[in-house]
Parts: sequence; C-alpha cells; structure tokens
Amino acid sequence: MIIQPSYQTYLDAKQLLLQGDLVAFPTETVYGLGANALDRSAVRKIFETKGRPQKNPIIVHLGSITQISEYAEITSPLEEKIINTLMPGPITILLKKKPNVPDIVTAGSDFVGIRIPSNKVALDLLQISEIPVAAPSANLSTKPSPTSAQMVFDNFHEAVPMIIDGGDCEVGIESTVVKVEGSRVVITRPGFITVEDLQSLFPSDVQVEYAQHISEITPGNMFKHYSPKSNVTLLNNTNQISFPLSDEKTAILVTQEWIDDHKDRGDQFVAQGGIVYLRGSKSALISCAKTLFSWYHQADKDHIIHLLVEPLTETGLGYAIMNRVKKSCE
Repeated sequence: MIIQPSYQTYLDAKQLLLQGDLVAFPTETVYGLGANALDRSAVRKIFETKGRPQKNPIIVHLGSITQISEYAEITSPLEEKIINTLMPGPITILLKKKPNVPDIVTAGSDFVGIRIPSNKVALDLLQISEIPVAAPSANLSTKPSPTSAQMVFDNFHEAVPMIIDGGDCEVGIESTVVKVEGSRVVITRPGFITVEDLQSLFPSDVQVEYAQHISEITPGNMFKHYSPKSNVTLLNNTNQISFPLSDEKTAILVTQEWIDDHKDRGDQFVAQGGIVYLRGSKSALISCAKTLFSWYHQADKDHIIHLLVEPLTETGLGYAIMNRVKKSCE
C-alpha cells in the first residue's frame, strides 16, 4: 500500500517495524526496504522478499549521529570528520559493529554500514520510531533501484505492507560507502559523494582512493545489480545503431549533446521505431544520476529488448553513474 507521509503514518510504520514487518521509505538516494535492524527474523524477510543473497550485507539507517555509538564504534578522527561533516547525507561509513547488531545484517562481518539520510521523510520515520532500520534498496534483487514509490510498488505489489510516498528521490543513485584504514579513506562503493568531495575534507597527507578490490563487507558489491529486463550495452559508437532496425524493440539512453551531435542518425533511429530516452546534459550530471534508474524502469514498461546507453566520462559523479551502468551490462 502506498501511503502519504504524516505523523500517524510514522506511528503506524513504527508498529509494523516492531512486529517484524517491512516498510519501504524514501531517502535522498533511492527508496529503501526497511526492517528493524535488531530483529533477525525481520531482516531475514528483507532477503526473502527481495530474493537477495544473505552474503550481501545491509546498511543500518539511523535518525541522528548520537545513535551511532549504540551500534558501532568510532575509533578514528577521520571517521569522526566524515560523520560530523557529511551526515546526514548520501554517505555510508563502515564501522566496527557492536554485539547487538545481528550477524545477518552484516553478512557475518565485524563491520556495519551506518547511514543517516538527509531526506526529511526518512529522518522523520527514523526519529519518531526510534528504531535502527536495516534497509537495502526497495527492489527485487538485481533490478534497478527505485526512485519513486510507484517503482517500489511495481516491484513488490502487496508483498510490502507499507510504502511511504516521499516523491522522487533527489539523488537517484545509492550512497557512497567508505571505510577508514589508518590514514586512508577507501571508497568501497562509489556514489553521490565523490573522491574529490572527500579529499577536500582532509589535509594532503590523508589519501582518499577507490578500493582496488571488491569488498565483501560492502553492500551491493558482490552481485549483479541495477539491471532492467533489457539487454544493456554501452553505446560506444554510432555504428552500433544499424539500419534497418531489427524487429526487437530498441532504445537509446543518451544526453542532449549526443542528440545534437548525431541528429540525422537519431532522427532515422526514431523514424524506424527506435525509442530515445533523454538523460539530461553532460554538464548536469546530477540530472543524469537522478534519472538513470527511472529510465531503466521505463524501459521495462516499454518492453525494450535492447537498451544502448551512452557512456559518460568517469570522473566525479560520472564515475558513480558509470559504475551502475557497467554493472547493469554484466
């Protein structure tokens, strides 16, 4: 059931969480599928409902910085800096977990991902319920993350008792996940907060870098992700669009710059039944991030067989966007 946010909604959501049920809610990044993080059976429902492998850990969402010490240990000034500067916001930090956090949440790891979202609906829910909420993205496993309540409903229908409608997500891709290792800040999952954003927080002797290897303790890293039903391919060359088009329904996801540079080919593509999804401009990557999963969802609704996605430069936010696109191509 999709329901509008209100104080009564949050009280009803609290009751559902306390009795071991699931609640879907918006954050600034994507919608989350939440359960009481301290209830093993409830967290197990997340895995069962999503079809998510239990080796894939889940982020714990809190309503305030003061709650962190109840569930995790802050042991480094670098961790404190990240928390006090970037939370609430689209950042998750891996911290040494305390014994009250069930192993099912962390997939048996000693580290737990802690996040304080900046979205008002999410914060109201977390602060009024006073419950630590374990929540991955509210989609079936491997599918695109939802950025609207309707996308959540289209994934689960009545399987989730409550979907709180907070409108479209402002960011549109998942949070950046970081882990402090000595004097290094390692980005184990790229997201809206970029390596440049993090480096600006610290003196030059603190190294900020992307993880060199896939981290098993990071949510969403070990498995196929973000994939629509379409066959997703990078549109590296316009020759990949061959005419006449096949009978299999085809779409391209491109920027305004691509449209401007390839007008004749784009017009011919449309004239032969191809569909163009406009993702915004290369000069406005926030829009490209915000609309990525909504276009993937639209491709499913349009029964697209082949989806060709224009690649972006892999710097700044473009790196995080392309991380999602490449995973959807796998």
